[in-house]
Amino acid sequence: MQNRANHRFMKRMSRTGSTTTTTQRVVAHRERRRAAGHVLVNVDLPGDLVEAIDRLKEAHGVRSRAPIIEEALRFYIEKQQGA
Repeated sequence: MQNRANHRFMKRMSRTGSTTTTTQRVVAHRERRRAAGHVLVNVDLPGDLVEAIDRLKEAHGVRSRAPIIEEALRFYIEKQQGA
């Protein structure tokens, strides 16, 4: 746990030669996502559902759960609207 907490503050050299912390990179990433029209949503899910999402994530070769959840929600909403 201690290593994980320290990792947040580790600095990394960027392509331009400046150093940024993990926190700064996350903030910049979230700002880019927000500018692209995305909204950050936090949700508690049952463990078995998260495990299923993680299996799909691995099978599709994506780095995060977000695209899997986004696709599932789009499919669900489209199905509900078509019903």
